[in-house]
Amino acid sequence: MFWDNFWDILLPRFCLGCGREGRYICRDCQTFLGEVENTLPGLVSVWEYEGLMEKLIWEIKYHGKYHIIEELVEKTLDRIELELPVDTYISYVPMWPKRERERGFNQSELIAHKLGRLLGLAEQPLLEKVRDNKSQVGLSPKEREENVKGAFQVKSQIPNSKLGVPENVLLVDDVYTTGATVRECIRVLRKDGVKNVWAFTLARKLRI
Repeated sequence: MFWDNFWDILLPRFCLGCGREGRYICRDCQTFLGEVENTLPGLVSVWEYEGLMEKLIWEIKYHGKYHIIEELVEKTLDRIELELPVDTYISYVPMWPKRERERGFNQSELIAHKLGRLLGLAEQPLLEKVRDNKSQVGLSPKEREENVKGAFQVKSQIPNSKLGVPENVLLVDDVYTTGATVRECIRVLRKDGVKNVWAFTLARKLRI
């Protein structure tokens, strides 16, 4: 709590919608975050990836404003209820190590940290990226599928686990566009023995 207040004083937060000081998404501007209807089996997303939400994700990933994640995840649980087995572990889509070092963090990992704490789920970093595929931006859905094929694998040694791969996993990513990355990660997890995998993303692109 002390450090949160300290950093808020040193680096005050301003709403990315209207510029008002206090939070990254003020109460008035959060009404501009369009919510999505969850119609895809096994996937829960919260907001449509456009407008203010697209700006928020951009600021997280490319301007290092990862504290935005805290606010977004808190708002998430005001809008949805995740009904999961009690033995579910939370995991996330990994980044290529060099890219993560350059950015300084993996936004999907930070989302999983916050969501796991609020839901009381144990976290397991199950996956690692073994190939630095090119950016998905600008690729067609088919090209995206090919681009991520074989890019992930289950870690040979899973930290903090004596039981190996868990049976139930909630996989976290920031944005669901065509679903190529999430589907590939789910395929790898199931191939390695995970029985049930659910996916969670903060946002989903509705128009490709």
